Amino acid sequence: MRRAIARRYLLAYALVLPVVIWRLATSIYPFLYTAYLSFFDNSPVRRTFDFVGLDNYANAFRDINVPSALNFSLFFTVISVSLQVVLALGIAEILNRRFPLRGITRAINLLPWAMSGIVIATAAQWIFNENYGLINDILWRINGQRPLWLVHPDTARMAVVLTDVWKNTAFLAVVYLSGLQGISPELHEAAKIDGANGPRAYWYITLPQLMPLIISTAIFGAIYRVLSFELVYALTSGGPGTSTMLLGYLAYLQAFRVLNFGYASALSMILFGLVLIVGLVGFVFLRRAWARL
Repeated sequence: MRRAIARRYLLAYALVLPVVIWRLATSIYPFLYTAYLSFFDNSPVRRTFDFVGLDNYANAFRDINVPSALNFSLFFTVISVSLQVVLALGIAEILNRRFPLRGITRAINLLPWAMSGIVIATAAQWIFNENYGLINDILWRINGQRPLWLVHPDTARMAVVLTDVWKNTAFLAVVYLSGLQGISPELHEAAKIDGANGPRAYWYITLPQLMPLIISTAIFGAIYRVLSFELVYALTSGGPGTSTMLLGYLAYLQAFRVLNFGYASALSMILFGLVLIVGLVGFVFLRRAWARL
């Protein structure tokens, strides 16, 4: 009997082992090697592989591009995630109502999220084009002006944020829709008996019930925004100047344009530290939200 159980465990481990090895090879090993490279001056152009300790990290804090990248990364993360959460809650409420062609509407809602980020950003270049863009055409018909969206730093930042919000809000809306459908109707019926109207019932019943889900999606959304790359790469290339430079895109430039692998690895480890902080702070808020239910 014990041999049969032992064989089953061995078979289970043998079936899982290839997946574990593959995961180690594609995730943990690159992370450890990146951390290792961050302590070296490694450049195939200069043919160097010298141990420099914390010099790469010190250079990162002296690099004038890093504060700009951190500033926009924070702006991009906070504004984009906030807009997505608010808009997604509204869209979820609409999709939760009964109306004709509701199923098709729900499917169409997901189309922006299903498209590639590179495709979205490339299309956004035309949408925000000064002379031929859809947005400028509408504005010109209204007030006769054609803003330079991707030329001025402030408007370029807003263009990146708006493009990201348009692409990813749909997914959050579907997640919140599933949360709305999981709320017991008895809670709303009890609220009506107590005299709570629509806004009050939403504020005191629906929103608290959705709060763990909102915090969870905000955590993953913030982490994704911090690590975001393809949107800036295809839409603005970090410009004008460094006004839309994300830290992940700066690490990419150092690694694959400058071929300074050691410094790029240090930037990547700083990026990992930011993701870790976001995850830990979000986890604290998530535990508090669950405790209140």
